[in-house]
Amino acid sequence: MNRYTPAELFRAVEAICPDIELHTMNFTKATERSLWWELSTCILGSQVPYDLAVSAANKIENSALLLQEESYFEALYQSLFDLLSTPLDVGGNLRKYRFPESKARQLASARLTIAKTYGSLSDFLNGFDNAFEARSWLIGNVKGLGPKQASMFLRNVGVSYELAILDRHVLNYMSAVGIYAGKEPSISNLEKYKSHEAVLKKHAVELGCAVGLLDWAIWIVMRVANENLEVAA
Repeated sequence: MNRYTPAELFRAVEAICPDIELHTMNFTKATERSLWWELSTCILGSQVPYDLAVSAANKIENSALLLQEESYFEALYQSLFDLLSTPLDVGGNLRKYRFPESKARQLASARLTIAKTYGSLSDFLNGFDNAFEARSWLIGNVKGLGPKQASMFLRNVGVSYELAILDRHVLNYMSAVGIYAGKEPSISNLEKYKSHEAVLKKHAVELGCAVGLLDWAIWIVMRVANENLEVAA
């Protein structure tokens, strides 16, 4: 099987970075509804294919369950559980969501925690001086969010592009180009996560690209590379 060299991967990522940056220039301010969709997708996406998480988040968004002003945990949890227990349409095929019980509890808890502490997700985002503080709060207070998921949420809603999303694709790229020697497919400890994030930031400087946009480019390149290798196998 042919594998891509570190130089090939580097050049492919370098070529995509300007397009990613251009795409973000058209970013529009997120609404409360879209903020909850993004947070739901990040919580639902752990150990689940992205398209399935999106389908589940879409269904929750359509239900408006997370936008209700007054919610009680058990009632909200049960409604979310019922919704996630129903087969989801993913590209025309019905598929079951893998963790309906635990994710329903995490989403219900997230909704009530945000509402009790800040009132809304919009107010939460306005309550911090920087994205690093916001990320730490999310990790410490919202069940289901680790460093990767919290960073992804803050990147996707346009809060900051200075946080790295160290998913398996990015870690595989870092390993391939010689800047990551770990074996873990994910990093859950925040201090350890920040250490590897700092390494990727140095790499981002070489490419003249914000780290939060660099990992987006890496994600695209590595997914395509893996697909091409699977076809060639």
